[in-house]
Amino acid sequence: MIGRKSFLIVLSRFGSAGLAFIGLFFMTRYLGADVYGSVSWTIAFVATFNSLADLGFSAAHVKRVSEGGNLDECVSTYAFVKVALTAIMVVTVLLSILIWGIVSGKWYSSATFEVILLFILYFVFYDLAGIATATFDARVETARTQISLFFDPLIRIPLVVFVSINRLSAVHLAYAFVLGGMGVVIVSLLLLSKYRIKFRKPTLFRSYLKFAFPIALVSVMGAISGNADRLLIGFFWSDPDVGYYAASQSFLGLFAVIGVAVSTLTFPTFSKLHSEGRMDQVREKTRLAERYISILVMPIATFIFLFPNEIAVIMFGGTFEAAAGPLRFLSISMMLNLLNGVYSSQIIAVNRPDIAAKLTLLSLTLNASLLVIFIPVSVLGISLLGMAETGAAIANMLGIAALFVPTRFVVMRLTGTKSNPRILLHIVAAAITGLLLIGINNIWLITHWYDLIGYGLISAGVFAFLLYLMKEITLTDIKFFVSVINPKEMKDYISSEFKKNN
Repeated sequence: MIGRKSFLIVLSRFGSAGLAFIGLFFMTRYLGADVYGSVSWTIAFVATFNSLADLGFSAAHVKRVSEGGNLDECVSTYAFVKVALTAIMVVTVLLSILIWGIVSGKWYSSATFEVILLFILYFVFYDLAGIATATFDARVETARTQISLFFDPLIRIPLVVFVSINRLSAVHLAYAFVLGGMGVVIVSLLLLSKYRIKFRKPTLFRSYLKFAFPIALVSVMGAISGNADRLLIGFFWSDPDVGYYAASQSFLGLFAVIGVAVSTLTFPTFSKLHSEGRMDQVREKTRLAERYISILVMPIATFIFLFPNEIAVIMFGGTFEAAAGPLRFLSISMMLNLLNGVYSSQIIAVNRPDIAAKLTLLSLTLNASLLVIFIPVSVLGISLLGMAETGAAIANMLGIAALFVPTRFVVMRLTGTKSNPRILLHIVAAAITGLLLIGINNIWLITHWYDLIGYGLISAGVFAFLLYLMKEITLTDIKFFVSVINPKEMKDYISSEFKKNN
């Protein structure tokens, strides 16, 4: 069942990412790197402050509900906290803008301020929807979450295409996002209403706070770390440079959904297994998830790393060739992040948010240091590398790589879960696949979108064949994948989930 739930998340998120790419395709071609970069920077700015609307309470909610807590009490407590924190987030963003204007003497234009306000509203909608989606995730009711989230791109992308084709402003683009966020909150809360929750006083606040407090800093630091690259590129360089970097991130988001699917399910699943004392199951599912992630992601990362220029030009347009640099290194970051994600899920699932906080602090410190070294030309008269968006991608890759080993060491000490040494065979298969693709490129150049599809199929096919020869892909794996994607069984699963109200 967990495989089918994972595949449903992949389908939903891949569908969302596919729609988002359609929007990206039109924005990069019709609005250019300047407008796209400006909007991307604004999203990063508001998203950084939006960490205040979580502070670890969503993880606490998933933890308590997945452990079998009273649903009325849990949802009542989480809803109270979420609304309060969202209000604090809004006030903090507005105060920061005011303070910045007073201190620097530089005030945002009315159009820029309007875009910021609209994206604040967009995040408010998502924060409120989180009351429902976190509850669905805790109960591992995947279909409800994915249907709710899918309404954002379903509404937003047609509007983005309209705005782009008519070459409208960033303000109009922001309205498209807001309407998408509105769709998510309406659908998610309607689905939550099926539970017939009886709202009470937030009696579990202390219990939630006890779990959330150690990872509150993790939540904030994670948001800072996740958005610092775009913020620093915009501060030291220009909106187009942000656009090149953000376009690469958005494209890779098509494939990052694999990790989102796994992490969404592994945390509540590991939490439940831990509470039941079934640590052998935690170890088994971790290694299995890591293996399947590697099989799916490694050939993709190999292809993108070898041919970033061709991919950037074909995917984003001729003016986005500069996106090739960040695209190459972010593909490695994506692969490492996905492989390590399933291990990271264990740490909080076994009630050690304090360790997660320390690892996040290490990551943030290292990432911030590397970003400052790689992005600007100079700071306070000290000459630095000045590599702009490509430097940000390299810093991102090095930061994730540095955290790879410590995370696994910690997990091994906590749960006895060891890394799978046979993943090294996947690296060998990827290297051989890469050499073959380089040879093919001497006689078959990548100039059109269908060339990308051809190369992608070759990369995946050769990689899978090599793993089959190495006995890393077996008939059992093939039968498992066929079962997971079976349309009838998927339909039956979704129908059964929506028949449940409590």
